[in-house]
Amino acid sequence: MPKRFLLVDADPVGQAALQHVATSLEGEGVVAATVEAARARLRAEPFDLCIIDMNLPDGGAQVIGTAQACQPWIPVVALAGQGTAAEVVTAFRAGANEFLPRPFHHDLAVGIVARVLQDQASDTLGERTSGACLIGDHPAMRVVLERITQAADSGASVLVRGDDGTGKEVVARLIHACSARRAGPFVTVQPGTSPDTAAEPASAGSEDSAAQPAGNVLASLGGTLFIDDIARLSREAQMSLLRVMKEWGSLSQSSGRSLRIVAATTQNMERVARDGQFLEELYYRLNVIPMEIPPLRERPEDIPILVEHFRRAANARRGRTVPPFSPEVLVRMGACSWPGNVRQLGLTVDRLVSAAKDRPVTVNDLPASLRTDVSDLSPSLVDLPPNGVDLRLLLAQLEDRLIEQALQRTGGNKNRAAELLGMNRTTLVEKLRRRTVA
Repeated sequence: MPKRFLLVDADPVGQAALQHVATSLEGEGVVAATVEAARARLRAEPFDLCIIDMNLPDGGAQVIGTAQACQPWIPVVALAGQGTAAEVVTAFRAGANEFLPRPFHHDLAVGIVARVLQDQASDTLGERTSGACLIGDHPAMRVVLERITQAADSGASVLVRGDDGTGKEVVARLIHACSARRAGPFVTVQPGTSPDTAAEPASAGSEDSAAQPAGNVLASLGGTLFIDDIARLSREAQMSLLRVMKEWGSLSQSSGRSLRIVAATTQNMERVARDGQFLEELYYRLNVIPMEIPPLRERPEDIPILVEHFRRAANARRGRTVPPFSPEVLVRMGACSWPGNVRQLGLTVDRLVSAAKDRPVTVNDLPASLRTDVSDLSPSLVDLPPNGVDLRLLLAQLEDRLIEQALQRTGGNKNRAAELLGMNRTTLVEKLRRRTVA
């Protein structure tokens, strides 16, 4: 049976563009031109997804609320037409699952809608960081939104640095969505895990890879080229990208379109370049507009806001009525360093809601890593010896011991061991790798 999409848009041109997206996904598009018509359709008919223009006269928040109240829940993709970061954040606060700029590039729209449908079918938040990473009132997040707006107005290259799970790709797409090139393509390059595949990028919305980076540069002209985990590019790929960036002026002149690159990394690229692992000239060409996404541990006051957002989303997705988390639970969650950042927090809240069903979540429901308090530990472990201690060595030894115990307890299962330790799986794997090298 084909997927059914509710397309909420008052503009006939916009309706036609959304119908084209639905057709490309072999789905059926049902148009509603007003908020009232959309809510009536949602209550009366089954839909697999709703795409809504957030700039309708009565706003789109009511439609999102109605979609979340449906059983089963209906995911929402918000159309942001004003081209501002604040507008997109408002859509996510209302409960939107994804966003699209207006006007949008057809292939980008198809890729995003397909990804939302896949997330819905898998009944999980997956490994992708959602737009909820932008939600928060901490001053550092307001700075990020201001920097997004500033970067969007420029055609210069942007280098986004942030830990795993902070939402670097979301920020890159928002820079694209807020820019004048929002109707152009958004092409993603995912460096491979080996030198042979590191230079093989994939276009957004597709798993296919191209053999030459230059091909993706040409495909992104007039839009945005997003290079994720730039530090993992092989030396050959770095040299190829640098050569293309030097020549992009002639490419742009011949095509009548310009090149815009947004790169992302988890590392200190200045140090990586200084150590000779990355071409310095390429680093300086990419780092024209630097941007830093703060980790969740640096904005703990945003955790209750994010928890509430994820609780409401999980209730809608799973048909639950779990009430807001108690202050005691929020205090424990706020004390966690959240190495996996917003992604890890969202997955944790989703699991808690799933397990609690319709009752309140208690401290006993929390993962072991969140239930542990310093006051619960042995005094001999936390008391300072009379002659002092080598703190770095002690913490390293304690970390190694706890990792070994977690792996033993889970029979070597890294996913379960990482959960026991309250860390992201990729973080655990990296720590194990470093221990092996050492």
